[in-house]
Order: sequence, then C-alpha cells, then structure tokens
Amino acid sequence: MTLQQQNSLIHYFDESIRSRLGGGIDDFLAVLPGPSRILLKGRDSSRCRVVVTLLHGNEPSGMKALHSLLGDGCRPAVDVYCYLIATEAARLAPLFSHRQVPGKRDYNRCFLPPFEIDDQGPVCQQLLEEIHQLQPESVIDMHNTSGQGPSFGVTTSYDEKHDDLVSLFTDRLVVTDLRLGALMETNTNQIPVVTIECGGSFEAVADRIARDGLERYFTREQLFETAGRDFDIEVYSNPMRVELHQATTITSGESYVPGSDITLTSDIEHHNFGLVTTDTRLAWVAPETMERMAAFDAERNNHFKDLYQEVDGSLYPRRDQKMFMITSNLEIARSDCLWYVALAD
Repeated sequence: MTLQQQNSLIHYFDESIRSRLGGGIDDFLAVLPGPSRILLKGRDSSRCRVVVTLLHGNEPSGMKALHSLLGDGCRPAVDVYCYLIATEAARLAPLFSHRQVPGKRDYNRCFLPPFEIDDQGPVCQQLLEEIHQLQPESVIDMHNTSGQGPSFGVTTSYDEKHDDLVSLFTDRLVVTDLRLGALMETNTNQIPVVTIECGGSFEAVADRIARDGLERYFTREQLFETAGRDFDIEVYSNPMRVELHQATTITSGESYVPGSDITLTSDIEHHNFGLVTTDTRLAWVAPETMERMAAFDAERNNHFKDLYQEVDGSLYPRRDQKMFMITSNLEIARSDCLWYVALAD
C-alpha cells in the first residue's frame, strides 16, 4: 500500500473482492467500509476506463450491474477503476432508501470548490484528482432516475465520443448547460464524462440496462467507433430546471388536496420523455403558488410564466414540451426539483 493510499478517504480493493461478494448487493455493500475503488485488470493495461456509481445511496442499479459482472468473472478489455461512493447513505435502514445521509450534502453536488467545507467535498476532490492522474479514456457515472421513466444519458457537450458512450446504454441524450456541481460537469475533450440514468430504482428494466451497458463498456475493445453503435440517439438540448420554493407544501392525488400549495396529478410520472401538450393538466395549485415556482436556465433566469399557466386552479403548459426526471418522491420534488423541461421544437 502506498503512502497516498494510507492517507486516502477512499478504500482500495483489487480483483480479490470477487471472493467476498456474497449472494447479493446487500452482502457486497457490507464489504465496503466507506467510499471505495475496485481495480479490475484488463487484457490491455496500457489503457483504462472509469465507472462511478452509488453517488446516491438510493440508486442501486449500477452497483447491481457491477456485482453481477464481478460474480460472472468478466474480464475487461482495459483496466477499469470502479468507484462506489455513498455507501454510508446506502446502509441506512432500509437499505438503499436514502439519497444522502440526512443533514449532509449530496455527493453529486460536491464536484466544484470549495471542497473543504464538509466530509463530502474532500472525497469528491480526491476522486477528481485520481481521474486526472489516471487519464482514462472515459468516465461513466451511473444513476437511477428519481421516479419511473425511461433511461437516458446526460452530458455538457455533444460530439461523436459522447454519442458513442451514451449509445452503450440508451438512445436518449440530454445536453445541458445547467451547473449544479455534478461529476458530469467535469467533462473535457480529453476525458469525456457522461451520466447514465438507467431508469427507476428497483425496476427490473433499469437493472438490465445497467448490466448490459456496463458489460459493453467493460469489454468493447474500442469505445469510439461508430460502426459499433447500437442506437440512434435522440438529443434534448439545454433543458430548464423546474423548482419549488423550499417552504412549499406538496402532495399528489386524483384531485386537489386541501391545505397543500401544489398537488401533482397521480400519473405525472407517465409524462417522462413524452410530448406534453397545452391541454395536459400537471397539477392543482393553490392561490399564490405560481409565485413560488421557477423554471431556471443556466444563468438562473426564470422562464416559468412563459412555460406554464394556471387555469381554474390547475397548472397547464403554455407550450408543447418534453419533460423528464419527473418524480413521485415528494421530498426530492420539493428539495431538489420537480422536473426538467425542454421545448418540443
């Protein structure tokens, strides 16, 4: 063990961890004492790739995929460094139910300085330093969506490399100029970084997308060749982020819930990546609630009233649009965001 590893905030494992996997990801999680890195040696050790997962403790599909590939004895084409970060949050009862440890920052909001303000920042700083030292071909950051919905990728720029990486997993790509401190925002021309949202947590289809895509990422000899592309990518550019004021009360139901500021329709998750037209009711809103909602672009300009209107106590779009990352988790909807929106044209 090197001096750097002795002083590390990240725990290091090699392929011997295969013998300690147990019967499922609960056993796998028990092996990891904290933020961890697993090095899998490839057929070509002159190159490497990075995969990061479990940045949120309630998003297990990436960890399930890694557990499956480790158990199957998968040997990658090149060295792969696998990082699992929010193990502490994942261990909170019930397992894989907490996005982050209560009272602590979301890891995927900690990849911008200042880092030395809490326990999460230095871990993210070390992860970034290791990626810089490794100079991998690419970085895949694997997540589950907060609600039900199809898979998609997210990146800050779009070219053939990002297209090839995303197409290993899905056929939808969001290109965003929003900045929240996420790992995906460290994307560069030299080291492309993409986020993969596999679908809802604990959905079998999300687990399958994660597993099949990660196997392709591990085993494909060359990542960046259009001849190997599996999908044509549908691209959504520069979405806006729809948020509520933190003090707003939120519910969901088949009709307005008295006492709430906003009541989301019970089927709102069904609109993920579908075309939402101007006659689609999204929620019921109390008087003054429209003043406590926002649709922010990258410069934090608020476009909410250009995009939505209140009609007889209900919230409707003013313009046809595509919405995604819609969640039925009301705490995430209130504290993080309601959804993202891109104009249909």
